Amino acid sequence: MDKVNYKALGFKCGVEIHQQLATDKKLYCHCPAGCYSKSYDAEVLRHMRPTLSEMGVYDGTALMEFRTKKEIIYRLNKETVCTYEMDDTPPFLVNQDALNIAIEIALLLGSSIVDEMHIARKQYLDGSIPTGFQRTAIVGMGGSIPFRGKTIHIRQFAMEEDACREVSDIGHTITYLTDRLGMPLVEIVTEPDMKTPEEAAAVVRELGRLMRMTGKVRRGIGAVRQDVNVSITGGRRVEIKGVPRYQHIPRLTHIEALRQKALLEIMEEMKRRKITKDNFKTEEKDITAELKSTHSDLVLDAFKKGWIVYGIRLPKMHDLLKYQTQPEKTFAHELSGRVKVVACIDHIPNLYHTDNWPDYRGSQKDLLKIKRSLGVTDKDVAVIVWGPRADVLTAAEEIRDRVIEALDGVPNETRQARFDGTTDFERVLPGPDRMYPDTDHPPVKVERSRVQTINKNLPEKPWDVESRYQKWNFPKDAIDRLPVSHYKILIDRLAEEVEPEILRVAAITVTQTMKALERKGIATDKIRDDDLIEMFMAYRDKK
Repeated sequence: MDKVNYKALGFKCGVEIHQQLATDKKLYCHCPAGCYSKSYDAEVLRHMRPTLSEMGVYDGTALMEFRTKKEIIYRLNKETVCTYEMDDTPPFLVNQDALNIAIEIALLLGSSIVDEMHIARKQYLDGSIPTGFQRTAIVGMGGSIPFRGKTIHIRQFAMEEDACREVSDIGHTITYLTDRLGMPLVEIVTEPDMKTPEEAAAVVRELGRLMRMTGKVRRGIGAVRQDVNVSITGGRRVEIKGVPRYQHIPRLTHIEALRQKALLEIMEEMKRRKITKDNFKTEEKDITAELKSTHSDLVLDAFKKGWIVYGIRLPKMHDLLKYQTQPEKTFAHELSGRVKVVACIDHIPNLYHTDNWPDYRGSQKDLLKIKRSLGVTDKDVAVIVWGPRADVLTAAEEIRDRVIEALDGVPNETRQARFDGTTDFERVLPGPDRMYPDTDHPPVKVERSRVQTINKNLPEKPWDVESRYQKWNFPKDAIDRLPVSHYKILIDRLAEEVEPEILRVAAITVTQTMKALERKGIATDKIRDDDLIEMFMAYRDKK
């Protein structure tokens, strides 16, 4: 990554970590948790619509999702779902095992446990939950963890149900598997205390290790997901959604910081050109007739499907759509992302613009026709989109709105992480109007005696274990791996019998040597801890 002065940028980052809990049952029903399958016995088709919050207001995200006009298909396996998940019956009482685990993790974070847990509904109109909302509840407030000589503060700690797994999202149809739906998970929300991308990744790793110390959370792909919130001075909070591994966080947050810097530069250039919300007037029209003789394969294919081509002139925006915002992405990709998500025009490319016109036979003739038809001058740029008429009109509206938003710099939005470290638009950032009380579930009283009992049996915190291992002169990889390894118990047992020198040999053996044996195909999991302890005791006695 390029060297960046993150302090000068005003980089701030907070994280939301979602961790599945290792319970036998789901959170609000008696279906088994953790039983994944791609097979299904039935499909359900649904359409979502927004509802008013308790303050009588519609959430902006819900309204945006409603505009996509999605058909949502749920694939049901009778072994993993029941009528609760389909919102045909009320929820059962909350899973008490899940609540105990949640309280345990909250106490490890130093959070203040609530006296009474109230279930709320959080709207999700993207289709990932058939009810259109997720049941969530605050378990603890506040708390902190030590990190490199400073404190990372916890804003809140919640317990909620997991969403569906996406199968496909094509046009106006999105398909989900429901096996993961309703599994219990916890959400840790930190304050924006991380000041560099590397710090953000390291804090997520530390919080993940803390939860794994309980031995009561799920492991493996999809068991933990991070949402990363990033802003810089002059920018706004942008949420990067669903980061699967903490190792991806440094590049994602680095690129997002530079993206926000680029958007602020575009904003300043628009102001220099005296573009305002009041004087920004687009010219829009159906230009299908003008391009009937085109040689563009993409546009010709659109005509074969009965689609139209629509043009939008953006006054005084010459060269700005070419402005780089991410590696190999420009401001035009900001427009393309909105068109893809909201208008459901998901063929890529889904738009062309006159400042970066594609090269094909007769392309310059098409370019001249478009400019002439829309009245494009040297100071302007035109964008064309193609697709079904209703979708194209929605696309034009999104393009216009996104350019106007650029006058405010960085829009509040949720973005989808890509493996190359870039991000794409996913939805506008949700606000408080998406939450309202759940009238189907009673409040849950959290007895102080219950909290005290759990508090007496808390596991060690990873930084305390690491500190002890450092005193015993363990190598760095052993210090990193052992606190969340099943060999920790073995090391604890040995510590009562042998001196630190022998412990160090044991630590190297169960981390480095065992790993080397596994690479050779030896099943080290068949070696019992008692046999290993006997071996180390014999080594101590020079046998």
